[in-house]
Amino acid sequence: MPIKKKEFTVHAQAFDREGKHLSFETGKLAVQADCSLKVQLADNVLLCSTVMEKNPRSDSDFLPLMIDFRESFSAAGRLGWAAYRRREGRPSDQSILNCRLTDRALRPMFPKGMINDVVITITPLAIDHTMDLGVETIIWCSLSIMAAGIPFDGPVGAAQIGYIDEKFIINPTKADSEKSLFLLLVAGKKWSINMIEAEANEVPTALLKEAFMVGQKAIDASCDFQIEFLKQLTVTPKEITYNKPSEDLIAYITNILTADKLQALTGNTKVPFNDLCSMYEKEVLEIAKENIGDKEQSDFTETKVKMGVFNVIKYFLRHRTIDTGKRIDDRDQKDIRPIMCEVGVLPRVHGSGLFWRGDTQVLTTVTLGGPKEYLILDDMENHNVHQSYIHHYNFPPFSVGEAKGMRGTGRREIGHGRLAEKALEKMIPSHTEFPYTIRLVSECLGSGGSTSMGSVCGSTLALMDAWVKIKKPVAGIAMGLMTDHDDAGNISKYIILNDLMGTEDFTGDMDFKVAGTRDGVTAIQLDTKLKGITMQIITETIDRSIEGYNEIMDLMLQTIAEPNPTLREYAPKIQIIHIKPDKVREVIGKGGDVINGIIDANDGVKIDFDDDGTCYVGHSDQAVIDKVVAIILEIASDLEVGQEFEAKIKRIEDYGIFVELPKKKMGLCHISNLGERSTTPLTAHFKLGQIIKVKIKGIDPDGKVAVIKI
Repeated sequence: MPIKKKEFTVHAQAFDREGKHLSFETGKLAVQADCSLKVQLADNVLLCSTVMEKNPRSDSDFLPLMIDFRESFSAAGRLGWAAYRRREGRPSDQSILNCRLTDRALRPMFPKGMINDVVITITPLAIDHTMDLGVETIIWCSLSIMAAGIPFDGPVGAAQIGYIDEKFIINPTKADSEKSLFLLLVAGKKWSINMIEAEANEVPTALLKEAFMVGQKAIDASCDFQIEFLKQLTVTPKEITYNKPSEDLIAYITNILTADKLQALTGNTKVPFNDLCSMYEKEVLEIAKENIGDKEQSDFTETKVKMGVFNVIKYFLRHRTIDTGKRIDDRDQKDIRPIMCEVGVLPRVHGSGLFWRGDTQVLTTVTLGGPKEYLILDDMENHNVHQSYIHHYNFPPFSVGEAKGMRGTGRREIGHGRLAEKALEKMIPSHTEFPYTIRLVSECLGSGGSTSMGSVCGSTLALMDAWVKIKKPVAGIAMGLMTDHDDAGNISKYIILNDLMGTEDFTGDMDFKVAGTRDGVTAIQLDTKLKGITMQIITETIDRSIEGYNEIMDLMLQTIAEPNPTLREYAPKIQIIHIKPDKVREVIGKGGDVINGIIDANDGVKIDFDDDGTCYVGHSDQAVIDKVVAIILEIASDLEVGQEFEAKIKRIEDYGIFVELPKKKMGLCHISNLGERSTTPLTAHFKLGQIIKVKIKGIDPDGKVAVIKI
C-alpha cells in the first residue's frame, strides 16, 4: 500500500521591517510544542518553541520562566568548538546575555501568582552575522507565548536605536553599531517601556531622551507585527495555576503585623531589617500553625503565609515612602548612603580600588598583560574576535550572608559584569596609547543594592591606581521607583529614589542603573516589575541619576583625582620599538629558536610582534627590557657604511685583523687601515679578545665588510 503524504497546516505572513524581509511561520516545525514559531529576518532564521508545564509544583512562590538560547555553530556555517569535540557546549556569554534581555522584558507580563513553568527555547537555524540577535529574540518569544495561549499581557516589542552622522538608526547592523555614538535597546508594550540596555560614548541627555522617543515608536511597530500575525491563528487560552495569598489571608496577617509593629523596620540597614523580617515571618507562622495544619483551609499553606507576610511588609514600606518621602533607612528620596573609597588596597597587584556604599562593598583589581594576551571570542556570533579590555564580576554567597559554595559563574554575574564593562569601555585608552590587555575583576564582598554600579566605581578607582590613563573617570548609580498602580499597570502616583538599596529593590518597582562621566552617559540598564513605565518617569530618572552619580564621583575623586604617574612595582612595563617587517623572521629565528633563547635568558620577558613590525617588549624590570630591546635592535639592524662599533678582535693575520660586528658578521680591518704604527707581526700590537673601535668603510656585493680602526 503506498505511503500517504504528510499533511499539515501552515500559517505564515511576511512584513517589511526597516527595509528587511520579515516572516513568521507556525504549524510545520516542532508541532508538539505548545507553539513553535519559525522566524526569518533577512538571512537569520530562528525557531522559537514555547512549552508550559500543566502540573506545576503547588508550593512554588514564583514564576519558573526559563529562556534557553541555544548555541548552533552549524547555523553560522562553521564546525566550531574544539577539534577534539566539535559539539556545542556551555552557552557563550553572548547567548546568556540574549537570554537575560528576553527574560527581563517578558517576565513582568505574566499574571501575578502564576507558578506554571514556562520554557522558551530559541534554536538558531541560520544566521548571517549582520545583526545582533538579542532584539529580535524578545519579539519572537513574545509572539510565541501569545500564540501558545499562555496568559500574557503582550505583545512586547523591542528595538535597538543607533546614532550615526546625526541620524537615528533603527536596528543597526553590526557594522553600523561600531560607528554609532550609542546603542540603545528598549523593550515594552505600546506606549510604555519596561526594559532598557544601553552603551554609549558620553551621549548628551537631550539626545538620549530623543532616542527613547524613537525607540518607543519602533516598539509600537514591532507590536503591530505580532498583532497582525495573531489574527490568522485560532488560539485556545490555557488554564494556569496560581499560588498567592487571598485577601482574607492578607487581612489575617495585617491584624498580627500592625503598622505600629512594622514601624520597627524603618531606620535600619539591610542586616537588621532582614533579621526583623525573619522574626515577623516566624511569629506569624507560629500563630497560624493550627490553620496551616488544617487541610480544609487551603489558604493557610506555609508558602502562602510567607508570601502574605512579605506582601504586608511590602505594602507598609511602599506606602510609607510614597506618602511621606521617607525611605526604609529614613533617607530622603535624593539622599545617597555613606561612601568610603580607597586605592592601593593590596600589595603586588597591578591596581586595586575599594568602593563601599551603604551595605554594598566592591573590591576591584586590575591586571595588566601584554598586547597579545587578549581574550579570544569564538562562539556562534563571534569568530576569532580579540578583546583587550575585560571586566569580570563575582558575587559570592557570603556577600549576602548565605552559607553556600560557589559553583561557577551564573547568568546574573555575566550580565552585571558586562554592564560594568560597557560603562567604562569607551573611556579605556586606545591600543596605540596604552598597549596592554586589561582585566578587571570586581569582587562583591557585601551586597546592599547595586553591586554592578559599585563595580563601575571600584573599577574607575582601580584603573587610575594602576596607571591606566582612562580618558575620564566614570561613576554609576541605581535609581528606584515606588508607585501606586492598578492591575493593568496604570500609575497614579510615584516616587523616584536615588541610590536604590537592596530592600527597596525587593519591595519596589524599578532598578534603573545609569553610569557616565561628567560629560555624558556611558551605560544604562533598566529592570522593572511593572508592565511598563512612562516616558516622564524615564526622563526624570535620567536627570536625577546624572546628578546622583556626579555626587558620587566627587567623593571618588577626593581619593584619587587622576591616574597614578607610574606603574605599580609588579606591573609589567612595555616598551614599543619598530623594526622592518621583513626582519621579524630573523628575530624569531628558525622554529622560534632565537626569540625563545632571548626569553629564556631574560627572566621570561614577553615579546610580541604586529604584522607591521611593531614590537612590544614587556617585563616588570626596566633593565631587562632595555637589555632585550638592544638585542632585538642588534638582530634587526642592517650594517651600513659609516656605522661605528665597539668590536672584539676574533682573528689576527699578517694582512689584518678580523673583528666581530653585530648580526654575527665579521669585519676585516686591513693592515693599511690599522694606523701608522701597526707593522707586522700584528700580534705585537693586538691581542685576541681586545676591544677596538671601528668604522664600516665598505660592504661588497657578497656581504663582506671592510672596517677601519678609529
